[in-house]
Amino acid sequence: MSDLPGAPGPSLLAIWGALSPSEREALAPHLVGETSADWLANLLRKYGHDVSATTIRTYRRALRQEESV
Repeated sequence: MSDLPGAPGPSLLAIWGALSPSEREALAPHLVGETSADWLANLLRKYGHDVSATTIRTYRRALRQEESV
C-alpha cells in the first residue's frame, strides 16, 4: 500500500511519509484494522511518531463511514 486510504489527517500523513515501504506494509493492517488504537499509538510514539489513539480512532471511523456510503 503506497497511500493511505480515505482522507487521513496531517499527523497520520506525516508518519506515513516518514516510513519506509516495508514499514508501511507492516503498519497498514494495524492502522486500518482492529488493532487497539491505544496500543498502536503507544508503539508509534515509542519509535518517535507522535500520534494519539483518538486520531487513529477518528481515521478508522471515517474509513468505515466512507465504506458504508
